[in-house]
Amino acid sequence: MLRHLFSLLLVVGLAACAGGNRFVLLEEEDGSVGTIVIANEGGSQIVDKPREATRVGSATSAPSAPEVISQAEIEETWGATLDASPLKPRTFILNFVVGSNRLTADSEAQLPAILGAIREYPAAEVSVVGHTDRVGSEQRNARLALQRAEAIRDLLIAEGLDAGLITVDSHGENNPLVATEDEVPEPRNRRVEVTVR
Repeated sequence: MLRHLFSLLLVVGLAACAGGNRFVLLEEEDGSVGTIVIANEGGSQIVDKPREATRVGSATSAPSAPEVISQAEIEETWGATLDASPLKPRTFILNFVVGSNRLTADSEAQLPAILGAIREYPAAEVSVVGHTDRVGSEQRNARLALQRAEAIRDLLIAEGLDAGLITVDSHGENNPLVATEDEVPEPRNRRVEVTVR
């Protein structure tokens, strides 16, 4: 969302240099589309379809009727600006064997994807947050969640990531993905969330 809002603002700013403003609504990566309302002294216009655009010549002239522009025009006109937009944060969830800081086989298989994502960011910052399910005492779970987060941090450092780029935190049994009663084992809550930005 922020990438596209940023892109939209840049589109407007670049168009303003040419003697008018042009507002273009872009799709999110998941295909969803929001809505923008362009209003001034001359009137208003709603833009709510992907690649829909409107022009505003001055503060007193009404926005033009929306028109859909081609992806080719967007890429030709603003491609360099869109490519320069910051990457969106990515979050990975790694699960653990019950009562331990050992990754499940499926989660261990995700490590190359996480390392690949980190390499995509020019100056990656990585947040590693440990969690547990509600089996055991709250104090034990706080320690275990931190041990899980530290284990993932150590794996990332072993793969060459600068330790200064990694923050580690622990939520213990708080903030579960799946709410459960106390002492209920829930594999999806035994996790570390790795966010790359």
